[in-house]
Amino acid sequence: ECDIQKKSKHHDEKRLNLLGLNEVAVLAGAPFAVMDVQLYVDAELVTTYSCDGLIVSTPVGSTAHSLSAGGPILRKDLQAFVISPISPHTLTNRPVVDSAERIYELRVPKPHAGTSLVVDGKVVCALEAEDRIQVSRSKAQFQLIEVRGHGYYRTLREKLGWGGRLRLNE
Repeated sequence: ECDIQKKSKHHDEKRLNLLGLNEVAVLAGAPFAVMDVQLYVDAELVTTYSCDGLIVSTPVGSTAHSLSAGGPILRKDLQAFVISPISPHTLTNRPVVDSAERIYELRVPKPHAGTSLVVDGKVVCALEAEDRIQVSRSKAQFQLIEVRGHGYYRTLREKLGWGGRLRLNE
């Protein structure tokens, strides 16, 4: 679940609430320079990432954008989130896995003109300096269907091209 608090000098506070299956991302956008993204977990400041963006991914989304940003793959039945910085300026800022029972808040103190919030690949809104994005586990639940004969590792093998050994001249 993604809850956005939009505050601005130009209009009153506005709240948006969205559901996402894969991930919530803050992306720098034009002029494509590094930005600072503050991450809070349960109202405690974790760090300020200097990066091109920050992804908060569900286990289902861990094989999508987060994986491309260097994040780990999580089993879809885990109750966790992956926080993956996109091209962090500091090599010590690595992806982190944490409990889905926590509340994650993202803030961008000085967004670029093109800085935006993206949920499951769709641009939701441009971000302003006072905006706050809270990500938490939704109360809404659903059951994923699993096709018989397509187990977890077979799906990963096929989706990610894990072919095993290299075959030459065949």
